[in-house]
Amino acid sequence: MTNLKRIQARARELARSGKFHGWRPIVFELQFEKGYEEAREWLHDAVVREELDRVSQAARASKEQAA
Repeated sequence: MTNLKRIQARARELARSGKFHGWRPIVFELQFEKGYEEAREWLHDAVVREELDRVSQAARASKEQAA
């Protein structure tokens, strides 16, 4: 798996976790991982940011309902 694919999968995994309030903290978390530089442009794309925000918001809402 390429670094870009790995970072993409990890970003989506973090968003689904319900532990993050959107794309900014996800990107902060990912900056310490190998391959971040290769994925930097992808992570800063507006469509990707919207996806990560939407997924993380839905995961947090689901987590709160379950509690």
